[in-house]
Amino acid sequence: MAGLFGFFDYTREGPGVPKDAPPKPRIRIFFEVLGRKFWNIVKVNMLFGVFNIPALLFLVFFAAYLQALITQNAVMDAEEMANSLFFGTIPLMTIFVCLPLITVGPAQAGMTYILRNYSREEHAFIWGDFKEQAIKNFKQSMIVSIINAFFTVLVILDIYFYLNFNKDNLLMTAATAFIIVAFLIFMMMSMYIYPMMVTFDLTIRQLYKNAFLFAIMKFFPNLLILIVIFLIVFFSFYYPVIGYLMFIFITMGLTSYITNFYVYSKIDKYMIQPVLQANKENGETSDEEKIFSDTPIIGNNDETNNNEQN
Repeated sequence: MAGLFGFFDYTREGPGVPKDAPPKPRIRIFFEVLGRKFWNIVKVNMLFGVFNIPALLFLVFFAAYLQALITQNAVMDAEEMANSLFFGTIPLMTIFVCLPLITVGPAQAGMTYILRNYSREEHAFIWGDFKEQAIKNFKQSMIVSIINAFFTVLVILDIYFYLNFNKDNLLMTAATAFIIVAFLIFMMMSMYIYPMMVTFDLTIRQLYKNAFLFAIMKFFPNLLILIVIFLIVFFSFYYPVIGYLMFIFITMGLTSYITNFYVYSKIDKYMIQPVLQANKENGETSDEEKIFSDTPIIGNNDETNNNEQN
């Protein structure tokens, strides 16, 4: 067996897709790829989990702090506090890792690239591509992860404040509703940021701007995907011990596969195909940088290389 559990195997290639094969329904492709790549997704989940330990530790400490705020007036002994934390607060907050809002950016970029390739029915080397994309997107992904984590913590604390003070104040109620809706949109944006990061050469401002446009334009489909992610996390932790085991082996990878499969189809439709079609109509066949609106660039990141291979 090459490599350690297949992580470092640079020789194996996945099954190819016939060039002239008729297009299949996306839902069928989703389950076919999931079946073929299930154990690879498990490996990616475990690899990501190792490099994402700092974010997981941050999540635990923040969950403990938040629970201390919520239960400060409750009479609970140490055992009850621990049970509430590890079987209640932390499981609920793992959703922020799965979206991803609290994460180590380079690790998230590495996992996103692999699972994005799976969603395109393309091969990816688990360790090689994970490492390459983590390094290539290190600076930008770290900045994005800090922004996302800061905004998430700020919003959660704001929601706690508004829900626990001046409950009869109409202005406070309106402010709380606004913050919750804004955070919902931000969660939708988070699904698009890393897939765009590993596919195009965009600035951070462009990443967030495009993600916001996708969040608004596809609000209800995005909401459906968020609900699916919430349900996966919720039901996996219905029995907490099973939930933690699933989190270690599959939950992060599965939710990321779902979001990447959904998100990439939107990115392809609205960002890639219009430019490729325009270039085709203009008779452009070179691999020079292709400029989208707001200057997202395909040429010197990943997308042009894949088109060249095809």
